[in-house]
Amino acid sequence: MTKDGRAVLSLSIKIGDNTLELNIVTKQGQGIQQALEYLASKGYLKKDNNDQFQLLIPTWSIAKAKNGTIWLHLEDYEKLTGT
Repeated sequence: MTKDGRAVLSLSIKIGDNTLELNIVTKQGQGIQQALEYLASKGYLKKDNNDQFQLLIPTWSIAKAKNGTIWLHLEDYEKLTGT
């Protein structure tokens, strides 16, 4: 949880040969399940034929990674869709 009460989903992800920590921060009052359903409904979260998940990440969030950690807010995805 963040200081203001938003839920955080922490994942270990692989980008190329690098393993990073990805922290997805939900919106205020939103749970992890709702955030994942939103990402899936927009096509950012998909399951491939090998039962592995792919999560598309905005490139600017990767560029801001510090100490092997990416912080990504659900609002970042909303900027991509204009909603």
